[in-house]
Amino acid sequence: MALFLAGLAPLCPPALAFDAPKGSRLDSALYKPSAELLKSLLNDEHVQSKIDHEGDLEVTFHGNDVAFEGWIVLDKLDDGKIWNLRFTAPVPASEVQGMDQDSLMLFANNWNRDEIAIKLYVDDEGVLQTEHDLAAQFGLNPQEFQENGIRLYESALARLVDHLAEARGGGSGADNGSSGSSNGSSGGSGSSSNSTPPPGNGNEQPQKSTAQPDQGEGI
Repeated sequence: MALFLAGLAPLCPPALAFDAPKGSRLDSALYKPSAELLKSLLNDEHVQSKIDHEGDLEVTFHGNDVAFEGWIVLDKLDDGKIWNLRFTAPVPASEVQGMDQDSLMLFANNWNRDEIAIKLYVDDEGVLQTEHDLAAQFGLNPQEFQENGIRLYESALARLVDHLAEARGGGSGADNGSSGSSNGSSGGSGSSSNSTPPPGNGNEQPQKSTAQPDQGEGI
C-alpha cells in the first residue's frame, strides 16, 4: 500500500507554501469563465455581442465614435479549460487611409513601445490588428473583466483612433504611434501621396485571428 501511495504522490499538486500576511485575503467573487458569462457582463456595459459558431464572442467595440468589429476569443488548454480572454479587432480601413504597410509597422512599433493596454501588429494581409489579453485560468472576477478588460480595451481604442488621426494628418511617421509627446521628426510621413492604402475598403467582414498567445512555462 505504501508503494502504491508513493506512486500516486507525483500526481498530486504541491501545496502552496507561502505565508500570507494577516488580512491579505480578499473576499472577491470568482466565476468560471464562459461565453454566456461574458455576454452578460458585456450587456451590463451596453456592449453588443453574440456567441459565434466556435463559442467565442463577436463584439462591436468602440473607440470614440469608431466601431471596431471584433471578438473576445476564449483561448483554451488541451483539456478545454479557458485560460485567457483575448480581445481582438482589426482597425477599420477608414482609420488607416493613406498609410502604407511600412508606416503601419512603424506606427505599431512605436505604439507597443509606450502602451501596454493594446498590442498592435500588422497581419499577413497588411491589416493593422489590435489585441489585449486578460488571464482567466483560475477564475474570472466580474469587476476585473469590466475595469481591466472591456473598459481598458475600449479606452485604448479611443487613444488609438486619436493617434492614427494625427498620423494621417501629416505628422512624423517615427513617433505617431507614441502615446506620449513626440521626441523629434523622422524622414518618412505615413500620408505621402505615393503611399499604398492597406487592403480592403472597410466593407468586408473582418476575419478572426487564430493565433493563440503563448501559454508560458507554467501552464
